[in-house]
Amino acid sequence: MKIARERKSSVLASNAVHHRVDSLTGIVTLAVILGANFMQNAAWLDPVGGLLISLMVIKAGAENTLAAVLELADRGIDNEVKGSVRKQVQKAFADVTEGHEIELRDVSGLKSGQNYLVDLELAVPSTWTVEDVKEVEDTVRTRVGGKVRGVRKVRVRFTPKEVPAPPKFDEFIPGDVSAKSSPEPEDDDHDHPNHAIVIKSDLSVVSEAKVDFDADFGAKYGVKKGVLTNEAEGEVYAPVAMWLDALELVLVRLRAAGCPVADIRGVSGSGQQHGSVFWNARAQPALRSLDGAKTLVEQLGDALAYEFSPNWQDHSTQAECDQFDAHLGSAQKLADVTGSAAHHRFTGTQILRMRKRRPQVYADTARISLVSSFLASLLLGDIAPMDCSDVTGMNLWDIAAESWSAPLLALTAGGDVDGPAVAELRRKLGDVRMDGGGSIGAVSPYYVARFGFSPACRVVSFTGDNPATILSLPLRPMDAIVSLGTSSTFLMNTPAYKPDPAYHFMNHPTTKGHFMFMLCYKNGGLAREKVRDRLPPSSGSQDQDPWASFNKHVLETPPLGIRDPAKDRARIGLYFPLPEIVPNIRAGTWRFTCARDGSDLREHAEDWGPEADARAIAESQALSMRLRSHNLVRRPDDDDDNEPTTEGRPQSLPPQARRIYLVGGGSNNAAIARVVGDVLGGADGVYKLDVGGNACALGGAYKAVWALEREGEGESFDDLIGRRWDEKSATRRIEGAGFRDGVFQMYGHDAGVLGAFDEMERRILRVARN
Repeated sequence: MKIARERKSSVLASNAVHHRVDSLTGIVTLAVILGANFMQNAAWLDPVGGLLISLMVIKAGAENTLAAVLELADRGIDNEVKGSVRKQVQKAFADVTEGHEIELRDVSGLKSGQNYLVDLELAVPSTWTVEDVKEVEDTVRTRVGGKVRGVRKVRVRFTPKEVPAPPKFDEFIPGDVSAKSSPEPEDDDHDHPNHAIVIKSDLSVVSEAKVDFDADFGAKYGVKKGVLTNEAEGEVYAPVAMWLDALELVLVRLRAAGCPVADIRGVSGSGQQHGSVFWNARAQPALRSLDGAKTLVEQLGDALAYEFSPNWQDHSTQAECDQFDAHLGSAQKLADVTGSAAHHRFTGTQILRMRKRRPQVYADTARISLVSSFLASLLLGDIAPMDCSDVTGMNLWDIAAESWSAPLLALTAGGDVDGPAVAELRRKLGDVRMDGGGSIGAVSPYYVARFGFSPACRVVSFTGDNPATILSLPLRPMDAIVSLGTSSTFLMNTPAYKPDPAYHFMNHPTTKGHFMFMLCYKNGGLAREKVRDRLPPSSGSQDQDPWASFNKHVLETPPLGIRDPAKDRARIGLYFPLPEIVPNIRAGTWRFTCARDGSDLREHAEDWGPEADARAIAESQALSMRLRSHNLVRRPDDDDDNEPTTEGRPQSLPPQARRIYLVGGGSNNAAIARVVGDVLGGADGVYKLDVGGNACALGGAYKAVWALEREGEGESFDDLIGRRWDEKSATRRIEGAGFRDGVFQMYGHDAGVLGAFDEMERRILRVARN
């Protein structure tokens, strides 16, 4: 039996059991015979002896049968084998250079027949190279395979030693395993990546690293697309502790990628706009005394008054939005003061809801940070001030007065404008830094000790993700960025301040007196995918582009679906698989037609087919952007920068954007780019902006360069970055996309089809408002 156990052989074990049972049955038989000879009236011993022998045979047979059956199925390795593996792995470390730095975190695996398939998790310093870990892997595999009987395969997984051990099952695929073959990936920078990028003064990229919340922390925090949801309340939020872990992990990966961290002179960046973090009274002392030997979560986990941060997709604050819109007299007056009407995701409405729904959390809150200033606080080792641009996404900041709006603070805090509640909220919000450049302090000693930063590294104020996006290139006035991801965003740099409840105006993050005009839509790529999936595939191979049929119908359908000007009506519509932000309309699909001049608007009750929908959805999404931006643009010939105009275009052009830069997954689609140019124009063309994987991170890096290297406060961001920016490598003009004379005019200006589109939205709002 000893040999059988050593060999893990059920055949040898069966033979041993057979001999053992024979011996035991012989002993029982002998005992029965002796008992019968020495005891009177012992006839009962015979059946009892027979019963004992039968039970012994049954027990041995059952146990051996079960063991043999289990041999046929894969199962986890037992503790004895794990102990042997651990012993040999530890011995292998002694044969490796700097083996004392290696940590064995886990041993697992399968027993398949007589073979063991072993999985090891080893933690090594993040600075080790691929060659270093290859030496470890070879040594460990050779030792374990040669010394532990039955081991046929050893697989080694390496993790950074500086990062806490991941949770069990962290490699399992989360619940949504649907195929996503779209070239418009569901990759909204609002939610998914934590991206770090390091550049030189000449703007060339040195190193990059990325953390994906779902892939890296989905198992630990239960997030999907970076967030948690409470559908009953309409709440969407993210665990703040996950962001603490993510910051550490992205810095570990940055070092592992070979980044010369000690040479970094300045740090800036961006955070998801509108989101808020609620600190308690322990936060500031904890930030100022961070210990490089411990993780951020260990030291800041109990510094939060609320463990979650509301996400931009949250729609739980309709009652609070109604209060904000009414408080100054109307939504227009609120927009005049703060740059925007009330929106679910804006910080002011979220704080008001927090005070009403979770009064103890609000009472325990010592400071409130935006996500951008929260991230800056972590790097600074102190509560950082809010940024001049990001603060204008709160519905609390008076843009003209450059101060907190006392009436809106009174609404949020509850009480009189001069009362203690408003004074307390002012303290919670803190100061705002109106200069987008310059340093707010040196990086915390925590990052010097833990990650090797230089003590001289400076922290520059962080801004929101949307303001940072317009810093990813020297965006001149009247240039626009259109982000075509799952959601869609329209951004423009403009000196004109013309607020309206339908869109947003925010301070420009670097240029005083300029503003960022912004439109945000929930229904972007997802809505286009819904139409795409209704179309029959184009003829061709099985592996063709899934957008081929959609693109074919977009390009082959004339503008507005008008093939015969004498009899065809213009087709427009709204395609909202999700409740929309702009306009504030619930989920649904509506189709309308009108005359070419925009008159005689009628709802088209019947489905006109996915072939027509392909062009209609692309045009209608762009028409919504044109409707809300057309009063901000001017004729390109009126530009005051005296730059030469593009050759070959008409002498006098209608008002439109000068250049349109496309980013996001949809920017890869030439058909959609063509429609964007048809509807929005682009006197100097439509360009695909290629700034790597994350425009927000790059904009933050450019901001750091400008802040630390500008020649006094007079040198603008556009001047400094414009001289160093390599436009040819960062942009590509999309052939055939841009202003087309005759086509652009078909959509109208204040009237025409654009006016009909406006009227269509108003009609739908009356019956389908969120």
